[in-house]
Amino acid sequence: MDLSSYVPQKQYRYYFERCDAMEQKVYDALLDGYLKQKKEIRVWVANSDSLWKIHQAICYDVPEVFFVKKVQASMNPVLGITTVYPEYRFDDKNRADILAEMESSIDVFARRIAMLSEHEKVKQIHDFLIRSVTYKDVDAPYSHEAPGALLYGIAVCEGISKAFKYISDRAGIKAIVAVGKSSSTDNDSGHAWNIVYVDNLAYHLDVTFDYSMSRDSVARYDYYLLSDTQIKVDHMFSGLPECSTDFEYYEQIGCFAPNKKTLRRLIADKLKPGKPFVFKTPVLSGNKEEIINTIMSTVSAFVPFPYALGRSISISYNWERMIFEVQLQ
Repeated sequence: MDLSSYVPQKQYRYYFERCDAMEQKVYDALLDGYLKQKKEIRVWVANSDSLWKIHQAICYDVPEVFFVKKVQASMNPVLGITTVYPEYRFDDKNRADILAEMESSIDVFARRIAMLSEHEKVKQIHDFLIRSVTYKDVDAPYSHEAPGALLYGIAVCEGISKAFKYISDRAGIKAIVAVGKSSSTDNDSGHAWNIVYVDNLAYHLDVTFDYSMSRDSVARYDYYLLSDTQIKVDHMFSGLPECSTDFEYYEQIGCFAPNKKTLRRLIADKLKPGKPFVFKTPVLSGNKEEIINTIMSTVSAFVPFPYALGRSISISYNWERMIFEVQLQ
């Protein structure tokens, strides 16, 4: 059974573009073999490191090959031929059924956003995944793959990033699964997020990190359309496209407080009972605890009088991004 019909014809493949001409031939041969679910695939490849690099490129470029669990290979050093033996998840029919279910699961959503601008499409995909996915690392064949997020609502960062690319491919958005590390991961584990192109400009976008700070009543955009400089406060990476443009979501929507006067105005205008208010400040130097206390006292002093009686104020913050959330409880 050939599964190539489930892969978009105009799919953006960043990692394929980074391969040299010989590697691209191996990439094409492996992808063709995977989609035809071949038990053996013969390719010309220099060494096992090159083979692994190309296999990983396919897994990040083409989230539809979620069913390739792992590969083994034997090399003939005389002929220079490598035989690849893929190990597949599920049986032939189930693979096709899952791919069909994935398409069906986003069909209405994809049609709903089809006429939106690129900025709005990206925001809608971001919000769709935050609403529909629970971060959970389970011993299952899908938590690191796109079906985990799209069909079962359970995924880790890799599965969420692949799901973002899967939807983006169908929405006409160029997206990359970006791989590196973050300050929340140890030295032996990695982290995945996305780079997305909006109006031909590249940005970082980490749905997993935004999910971790979101709640039912409010989606967070702390890691939404960031430059290299912005995301490097807690992400580490190399070999990715340069993202040089600052977007800064909270500035765009008027929730940026460069000084106390602006913060007072924002609190008076936007803080309402039961509705969390999120805002950003510039990078503040000084004692962290003192800064938090100063912001807390500023918020307390300027809560509109009708809302202040008998209520407590909670505050949480993303110190790396200088983004704060306050709520009247």
